[in-house]
Amino acid sequence: MLKSVDPNLLALLAAACIAVARAMYRGALLRLGAGVTALASSAITLHFAWAFYFFSERVDEWPLRGMAWFVVVGLLGGLAGRYMSFYAMKTVGLARTSVLMQTSLLWSSLLAIVFLGENPTLPVIAGSAGIMFGSILLVHRREGESQNIPFFYYLIPLAAAGFQGFSHLFRKFGFAWIASAPLGMSISNTIATLSLFAILLYSDESNPRFWERRPLLLISVGAVFNAAAALLFWTAVHQGKIVEVIPVNRLSVLLAILFSWLFFRKQEAVNSRVVLGGLLSVAGAWAIVWGK
Repeated sequence: MLKSVDPNLLALLAAACIAVARAMYRGALLRLGAGVTALASSAITLHFAWAFYFFSERVDEWPLRGMAWFVVVGLLGGLAGRYMSFYAMKTVGLARTSVLMQTSLLWSSLLAIVFLGENPTLPVIAGSAGIMFGSILLVHRREGESQNIPFFYYLIPLAAAGFQGFSHLFRKFGFAWIASAPLGMSISNTIATLSLFAILLYSDESNPRFWERRPLLLISVGAVFNAAAALLFWTAVHQGKIVEVIPVNRLSVLLAILFSWLFFRKQEAVNSRVVLGGLLSVAGAWAIVWGK
């Protein structure tokens, strides 16, 4: 069903879903740790992924090489990337984490050009730059709580962005052996969930006393949208070009700011810089779509 939809449209829909999910996670992380948030999100996404696989498109053969690539994706993107991004939100702040995570766009595009031979056109390059700088302009603002953060903590979202960039490339390698986005997503999320659970057992977050009901509800709602975003994004990566799909998906930053303004106006202020950043991001997305 999703295979008939344009990959860039799938990436845009995924951006909308992930923006809703991040709005939910934002509230949950105020009361819960990064480990619990990452585990709950991954576990719910895992159930949706396997359900979609069994009820939509099954694959007769599971080559070990394809499974191995998806295992690597789960360890890099699902475990390291997801956990570190949540941890960065708690230590560095949502805005600064979002800024630094934009570097995953550069990693993904560069790796796709070097290893996959994808040749971006001039509009795609211009659109990628517009989305990246527009998104950075959107979320970059002064945060009083960020002034005394040690430099080391700023490396966490940068590392998370790097892990996600490599995972996007390895998805393509996995699809060369197993041409199924739902199966690849299911395998990677299984590895990520089991790994997060094992890590959580040895952390302070394993104590159920710290698991409050309302934040867990926010995580559950966010995870449902996260699962939809993951499925749409995996399908977009499978069918489209990374140098086009990834930049369009970066519009999630713009949508997240919009949702923050609608539902958390006390936390987010819309000014001329936000408007300019939004215009750059939207213009960049259209440049990519029309520059194919």
